Amino acid sequence: MSMSQTLPEPIGIQAFVDAQALNRYHWRVFGLCALCLMFDGFDAQAMGYVAPALRESLGLAASSLGPIFSASLFGMLIGALGLGILADRIGRRPVLIGALAFCGAVMCATAYVETAHQLLAMRFITGLGLGTLLPTALAMTSEFSPGRNRATITMLMSLGFVSGAAIGGAIASYIIPHLGWQGVFALAGAASLVTALVMWRWMPESIQFLAATEGGRFKRTTQAARALSRNDALAEQTWINEKSVAGAVAAAAQNRRGWSQLFRNGYTVTTLMLWLLNFANLLDLYFLSNWLPTLLKESGLPLKTAMIGSAVLQSGGIPATILLSLLSKRIKLTHLLIGNFIIGAIAMTVIGIVVKSSVPLLFVAIFFAGFCVVGGQSGVNAMGAYCYPTPMRTTGMGWANGIGRFGSVAGPIVGGALLALDWGVQTVFFGAALAGLFAITALFFLGFGRAGVRQQ
Repeated sequence: MSMSQTLPEPIGIQAFVDAQALNRYHWRVFGLCALCLMFDGFDAQAMGYVAPALRESLGLAASSLGPIFSASLFGMLIGALGLGILADRIGRRPVLIGALAFCGAVMCATAYVETAHQLLAMRFITGLGLGTLLPTALAMTSEFSPGRNRATITMLMSLGFVSGAAIGGAIASYIIPHLGWQGVFALAGAASLVTALVMWRWMPESIQFLAATEGGRFKRTTQAARALSRNDALAEQTWINEKSVAGAVAAAAQNRRGWSQLFRNGYTVTTLMLWLLNFANLLDLYFLSNWLPTLLKESGLPLKTAMIGSAVLQSGGIPATILLSLLSKRIKLTHLLIGNFIIGAIAMTVIGIVVKSSVPLLFVAIFFAGFCVVGGQSGVNAMGAYCYPTPMRTTGMGWANGIGRFGSVAGPIVGGALLALDWGVQTVFFGAALAGLFAITALFFLGFGRAGVRQQ
């Protein structure tokens, strides 16, 4: 029997990935991406944990913390919009590992700063690497995920970020009394460097990137395909040749034509509403993550209680991510998120009402705020996979995340400005609840307007 009679017709890379059953190779990739995002979450929230102790150590006014909080977030914005392009040129793997190692080194150096200006510069530099981690890890996850599981796995991947942020709060509450705020940065930096070494040994390159890159990578693509399907009973019947690789190259070239695709063929409303959704929720998320410990302490609570409150906020995102990913298989994601953010706005209002009267009720409200805002971001991240078709999905998700970073920069600055205007702790929380209405508005357009028709 000839080879042509034995083997099926060649298939495209995306069809090949979609046909695979999830196996240990997949879970290794997903696990490493999640581990990477854990340290991303830890590093991104580090300033919120150390802010009260840092303020006392350096003699800073509460309003002066805003620029320091936003320095890393502004760096993340630049990293998400600019440095992410590098992953399309040299590969997901080296960018992911390099960014994590870079963040680890800078975090270690941050432990030795002595002035507010030095700290601001270090946080900005750290942000450049952090902004690259999330979109690159999600792209890697998406490109290894079969189509039937892609949205669910992408949402669950946010557990890495949320877990890192939540665990970081608990660790920081123990470290700061013994080693000071410097110990938090030293630990986060060292752990990030170790994780980068682990990823260097075990993290593969994206099979779709290999296939879409010209210049003699056909052999590596074929080897990666065999590894990906090694536990599949149909592995020996699946093959990839230059024809399918050429098709992947053409699709990648089409996708690289730029972000202008996001405003063509009726996608303008979808794109703008997705940007507004990301902006509004990240504004609330980073406002709460950075200012919550300080605001609770300003309300008269002990420092340790304020730190635990921050950990409660982040821990609420863990069950939310799991629940939303499961419910998204039965309920339209836009409808699910509308209900989620309505509850979140109510929870932030309750925080403002009870912040000075009832600690148990305060912690319940903080948990639900984290459940809806922190956990809801996993659904926001997955919206791009729903709203855009495959050829423009990566571009759409990347730009939505990048534009959303403007909200993450604005959140801490707005919080500092409101405190400087003597709005009071309660009123500041009411303002955060009001910001959630913008996310709800964007979801109404995505779910019920013309944009909703465009969801894939």
